[in-house]
Parts: sequence; structure tokens; C-alpha cells
Amino acid sequence: MEERQKQERSFELRSEKVRSIVGQIPSSLVRYGISAIGVVLLCLFAVAYFLPYKQVYSGTAVIHGIPGDQKVDATEMTVLLKFGEKRPNILTEEASIDFQSASGVVNGRILSLSIERDTLGRQEALCRLPLQPMRKMEHREVDFLLSLQSGNLLSRFFSEFFGE
Repeated sequence: MEERQKQERSFELRSEKVRSIVGQIPSSLVRYGISAIGVVLLCLFAVAYFLPYKQVYSGTAVIHGIPGDQKVDATEMTVLLKFGEKRPNILTEEASIDFQSASGVVNGRILSLSIERDTLGRQEALCRLPLQPMRKMEHREVDFLLSLQSGNLLSRFFSEFFGE
């Protein structure tokens, strides 16, 4: 009995009708499958294009005396930055910097960063900072976080992938 069922199955698969139906891939399934994969890839590229790429550097900063008696809210002053593991190559635009100490956090902008380092590995940075909170950090060494916006995630990925 079992042998006969096996023969029937094998006979059914050998018929021309069954072979044509089983061997044919439905064209609509292929078309919609490729379309779905294309839409998903397009969405991923769109998300990567609109996500900003932010680099964050950390280290310690030495804040020397704040220049003179000023009656403004913000001041431009030079601080010495010693980066930790990695350091930025070049600042092409203003970057945000946060000085952190026991007395609080001060947010400012770096206007320029010197390429040259002193013998202790520190670089001079010209910063625009709020005056009153900086008075609490005067003549101290504090931690800092430097944040650079460098385009979007898609351009960063392709620049690293293609070595540009």
C-alpha cells in the first residue's frame, strides 16, 4: 500500500502540468518582493541622511585668569585643552564645549583651536564663555566635553568606507 502511494506521488510530480506549476515563480511575488526590499533600503538611506553625526572629545582644561573687569555677559578667553584618547584634526566651524567642575557646568563655544601643542600635550583654544559662571572656575583644572557636528551619518559612512 505504501509503495503504491509513493508511486502515485512520483507519478504526479512527473506529469507535465505539475512540473509547469511547481517550476514557475509567480511574477507578482517577485515584483512585490523586490519593491519591498527597495523601499526598505530607501528608508534606511533616508534615515542615515537625516541623522546628524556628532563627534565628542573629552579631556582636561586649564583655565587661567579671566581678563580684567568686564561688564558684559560673555567673554572671549584662551584656555589650555589636553585631550584624552582622541583629538580633533581641525575645527572647521564653531564647536560647542562644556566645562564641568564641582561648582557646575559651563557651556560655551570654541572659536579657534591651535594645532601646536606644548610640552605637556596641551593646545590653546580661544573660547566664548559666559563670564559669571567662569569666575568660579578661574585658576583651576576642570574636565571638558567638546562636541563637533560633522555632517550626517550617511556621508560619514561613505567617507570611511571609500577612504576619502
